[in-house]
Formats: sequence, C-alpha cells, structure tokens
Amino acid sequence: MLKLALTPRWLAGLLLALLLATGFMLLSQWQLDSASSGQIHEDPAKEVVEPLEGKVQALEPVLASEADSMVETTGAYVPDSTVLVANRVNEGTSGYWVVTRFVPEGQAPVASTDSEIADPDATYSVGVARGFVEDPEAAAAYDEPAGRVTLAGRLIANEAPVASNLVDEASEGSSSGMGEPTVLGAAATAQLTNLWDAPLYSGLVTANAEVPAGSPLPLDEQGRLDDDAALAAPAEGLETIRADQVTDESMDWLNIFYALEWVVFAGFALYLWWRMLADSYQRRAHPEKFYEIVPAREGRFFYEEQTGRYFYYDAEAEQYFYFDEPEPAASEPAAARSEQSPNPERK
Repeated sequence: MLKLALTPRWLAGLLLALLLATGFMLLSQWQLDSASSGQIHEDPAKEVVEPLEGKVQALEPVLASEADSMVETTGAYVPDSTVLVANRVNEGTSGYWVVTRFVPEGQAPVASTDSEIADPDATYSVGVARGFVEDPEAAAAYDEPAGRVTLAGRLIANEAPVASNLVDEASEGSSSGMGEPTVLGAAATAQLTNLWDAPLYSGLVTANAEVPAGSPLPLDEQGRLDDDAALAAPAEGLETIRADQVTDESMDWLNIFYALEWVVFAGFALYLWWRMLADSYQRRAHPEKFYEIVPAREGRFFYEEQTGRYFYYDAEAEQYFYFDEPEPAASEPAAARSEQSPNPERK
C-alpha cells in the first residue's frame, strides 16, 4: 500500500488533507482564544497611586483600562453631603457605603449650561466612599474631615441607577444637613449629581488613606499604598472598604466544545484520505470484494482457478490483465506483456 500511497495522485490527496487539517486546527485555536478573550487579569500597574486627573476626565466615562486604578487627589469634603449606598459587601459582611461629595483642587472652571462662558464658582466633584457600615442609622455620626485633605483610594466604574426600598422620604433633605442620610440602591453618579446639584466625574473613589493637605501619603518605594494606611478623623466605627481589582478567570465552555469539534474534523480529514487509499489498495488486491463477478467468459471479468486470481480483458490493448497488477506500459515489450497476462487456454 505504501507504493500506491507514493503515487502522484495520492500524494496530492494527502497534501489536500493536510491543508484541510491545518485549517481546522487554526479554527480550533481561534475558538480557544475566544474562550478566554473575556477574561480580566489583575494588573500590577494599577496598584501604583497616580493623580486622579490623569485617570478620569470631566464628561468622559471611566474605561475598563482605567477602572480599579489607585488614585490620589487633594481637595475638601463638602459638609452635610453624606449619603448611603445599599447592597454593599465588605469582606463577607453586608452593609452600606458612606459616600460624601469631594471637590478636588486645581480644576478648570466648568462652562455654564446657558453659554460657553466658564463659571468660576462651578467645579467638578467626585463621590468618595469613605467607609463601610452595617447599621445605616449610625451613619449620621460619621462626619467628614474638615479642611483640605489629600486622599488615596481605588477608582471604581460608574454604576447604573437602582431604586432602593430603603430610601426614607423624610431624608430627602439630607444633602442640606436635615434628617437621616439618603439611601441609594447603587453607586450611580446620575443619582448623586441630582442629590448634590453639582457636576461629577464619572465613577467613584473608595478612600483607603486620608492625610492633611501637604502631608505625604503612606506609600512604599514602588508608589503603592501601605497596608497600614488609615482614614483621617473623625472615622471611628468606619470600616475601610477593601475594593480589589475586578478579575474574571472564567472560560467559555461553548467555545472549548467548538475547539474540540475542529480537532475532530482535522483528524477526520486525515482518516478519510487513509480510508480512501486503503479501499483503493483493497480494490486492486481483492476485486471480488468490490465487483459482482459473472461466470467465466460470460462477461468482462474472469476467474483463474489455478491461481485463484481475477482478470479482465482490455479490448484496446488486446490483452488480459490481473486486477491486482498495474497495467503494463505501452513501451513494454509484447513478450513481457504476454508473460504477465493470464492464459485463458489453461482454464
């Protein structure tokens, strides 16, 4: 069968099968890449504290490449602006975020809504989640630090507004210091900008460290925040929010199944070539398995009892040939052809 496989016809067939198998394997690799394309891996560069203004711009969304970055900014908290965000989990405990309006320094004036003229008294603010509490009724006691503060924390992406059934209608005046803090269902700047009546950056910052303006933040040599960083007073009872980078190591098993299918197709392409080669060889060696043999001299096919081999008559060559032997070349001597041909007279 090896001799038959090395003929030009079957070598060309093998080349075609290899090309098909290669294409199927490339498709399998593409499916494997797609299975992990949605994964999100931890980025060590995001742990280095950088200025807030370099990560997020006014009127621009927080992209996935910027979210979860550690940032710092200097400014002041707005008094009596604290609200709560429900449905938060901190180290396995359910509770609320204590979110306060923070106005960073060094901003360009905000253009007026009625014209392109800048309003020197209007600046963009950012919502800062100063800490985590389990009891919403005790949140009113956690006042924000007074004066200029430098804070560092993790920038988180904006969330869609969600209605909360914990909102106390009597607390709608909490932004002016009246009643209990308002409870929101999500950390959504769309809701916060309406409550505070102020333009906001997209996204919030979870505070991990606060120091008086002008004092250095507790950073290590790589520019990362130390583990012992703390909030400025008053912060008794506030738990630090441990917001880690959002990661996703899951695989899409449907793509993996498709990748396995393409591997099977690649193997089938090679098997099909081998199966066709084996059938062709068997057809030459044992034609009785593939043809319906008629009685001797009653059709094109004949049986030689002495050798147990089948042969046929080629009218064009005027010669008899065995099925399991190749047809002799035209240049071969007639004597040689007659020696190879069966002798019907022996029957």
